[in-house]
Amino acid sequence: MQRPTGCPVTSREVEYVNSEYGKNAVRILYVRREGQVHCIKELAISVHIRLNTVNEYLNADNSRVIPTDTIKNTIEALAKCNGIRTIEEFGLDICEHFIKTFCHVVYCNAFIKEVPWQRLEKDNTPHAHAFLYSSEGIRFCEVEQTQNNAPIVFSGIKDLKLMKTTQSGFQGFLKEKYTTLPERIDRVLSVETLIKWCYGECLDGLDYDSIWRTAHESVLDAFAGPPETGHYSPSYQKTVNCIQTNILERIPQIEEVEVILSNIHYSVTNLEKLGISNDKEIFTPQETPFGACASTLRRKDCSKKLHNIPVDCKPRCCVGWKFARGI
Repeated sequence: MQRPTGCPVTSREVEYVNSEYGKNAVRILYVRREGQVHCIKELAISVHIRLNTVNEYLNADNSRVIPTDTIKNTIEALAKCNGIRTIEEFGLDICEHFIKTFCHVVYCNAFIKEVPWQRLEKDNTPHAHAFLYSSEGIRFCEVEQTQNNAPIVFSGIKDLKLMKTTQSGFQGFLKEKYTTLPERIDRVLSVETLIKWCYGECLDGLDYDSIWRTAHESVLDAFAGPPETGHYSPSYQKTVNCIQTNILERIPQIEEVEVILSNIHYSVTNLEKLGISNDKEIFTPQETPFGACASTLRRKDCSKKLHNIPVDCKPRCCVGWKFARGI
């Protein structure tokens, strides 16, 4: 029977699907001093937790609610007490703290984004305490943990922008009455990428720094090909596949790779009205609209194991593909 307008919904008729909360965008600069040589990590950290009850929602009972300000303070204290070697290990520290310290916290998620500072060099000599902002993409990680389960660690690269001026085309696509795009055998391919990967169950001894550098190099090699000749890309979907397979081939510790790719278009500028020929030398960037695709590739022997992971910890992209560019 249809409920009369204005009749309240009772607690027996609804259930909470999710009730996590936390502190977003906690920013810290961590400086480790080794004599005159300093090392830095500037991070933006978001931590969410889920409690084993929803009394704060249903009954306005805040007695078990950990304030988000306490979450912020905890992040800062852990950075001071434990130090930060890699963002993945710091994420594990955060999740372990909340899961083990509070028996009523059943889930913790830590998302960490690292500002891409690199040590400044002059004449191949590293500076002791000066750093340069890099444009080689932003490193991030996500750590998830539930009560009585091992943590799940994701790492990734976002806002990595790449371009090649040839060795790319797009042909043989479906054509119908609304299709106006011409086939191209030689075009500029420019992309902005978000790459996220998931490690296996054994996290002991992983060199997260080395793995991230190898993954970053794998992306560049898959996109560009050999320095002297490059290699041909028949579509940006195929480029996504090349990135994924290259990472999985080079890094056995990775079980799953998700790639979100935004295709930034450059059209050949029409200079005929000026009486000038343009042999693909002048292009006009087209910021919007832009093409986008998302793909997840997983090793087959991992599928059964991943199906057993609690739904809250299943691999997933941290940013929706529609919003991956520019976030």
